[in-house]
Amino acid sequence: MRRKAVLFPSLLLLSGLFTGCFFGAPSLQQVRWELQRRFPEARFERQESFHLGRLSMGLIRGIVRLVPGEVEGREIVSSLRRIEVATYRVSSLPDLDRIQGETRFEDQLARDGWSMAVRTREEGSHAWIFLRSDEAGALRNLFVVALEEDELTMVRIDGRLDHALAEAIALEPKDAVRRIKDGGEEEAEEAAGTS
Repeated sequence: MRRKAVLFPSLLLLSGLFTGCFFGAPSLQQVRWELQRRFPEARFERQESFHLGRLSMGLIRGIVRLVPGEVEGREIVSSLRRIEVATYRVSSLPDLDRIQGETRFEDQLARDGWSMAVRTREEGSHAWIFLRSDEAGALRNLFVVALEEDELTMVRIDGRLDHALAEAIALEPKDAVRRIKDGGEEEAEEAAGTS
């Protein structure tokens, strides 16, 4: 009997570790449930989703290593540990201005050491971008939630994201600078056009 008393909690703990329940962030499904709770009249119909965990990403890294010669993006792939994406078609969503204050998933992420990098509210859409760093300050996790009148998109990426970002910029530095510059000019044009 004592053996079963120890075995069950051990299995429960291991299942939590392998499913990602104890890695300090709500799952994409939990965020969808939170939004469903906030908007009970809305319907969220799963369109597309995929999850690449440690095993899948390890397999991908192994395959990329087998390719001879230079492989563009090899260092980016080697920096990633987990990618999860889900897209839902949204119907019967009421006025998004009803999202006032912090949501439950924002509270949970903050408790688990995530910081909100961006929170936008525009007519018909809301978006949140959360980041988490390790003790050394390296960027380790990214969580994006974008809710529009007709679509909910969520993305979570874990790994050495600072390395992945640096590698992505190093692949096409002029293009990266141009995109950053153009993005700033577009924002300035939008602001000038609306004033």
